[in-house]
Amino acid sequence: MLKRTLITAALSMILWGCAPSTQYGSGTQVDQGDAPVIIDYYAAEVIRPGATWRVYLHAQDNDGDMKDIASVLEQTGHASYPTDVTTIKKKHSGEVAGYLFLRTPVDRNLTQDRFNLKVAVRDRQGNRSEWVELPLRFGRVPPEELPEKWKKVADRSLGAIAVEIRSSFERGRKSRP
Repeated sequence: MLKRTLITAALSMILWGCAPSTQYGSGTQVDQGDAPVIIDYYAAEVIRPGATWRVYLHAQDNDGDMKDIASVLEQTGHASYPTDVTTIKKKHSGEVAGYLFLRTPVDRNLTQDRFNLKVAVRDRQGNRSEWVELPLRFGRVPPEELPEKWKKVADRSLGAIAVEIRSSFERGRKSRP
């Protein structure tokens, strides 16, 4: 019985030690294609409370299989808002340029908060671009002039970032019983 247990343990160790490990790159990897790339992006860093924030993106995928845009809004001192996913139309699955928009409430308390939006593009094979980060603050500022290079896609909406943004003051009030 002891002999059989020792032989089984030895064979198990040999098999376990020789098994390919994709975690450390020693196994055969399946080609997942090229990941999408965010070529360029832009958004005003400061807007008025109540304004619609536009986030301009230009992304490409050599495989032509981009599927969606993931957006995560973070608020300093609070948990992140839920991830929002915007589907990319099939005709734009190789290259997409346009803007996502976020509607903001008219809440002067927002001027006390700092936000950061992280955006990535994903494809049908499970690849993801690098995350890009765009800061957002609120203040009493006039609307920012759109840079010339983005004017050609200023009328091309990719979709809404469906997040109900709230000031720290409002979030604090909602969490009390």
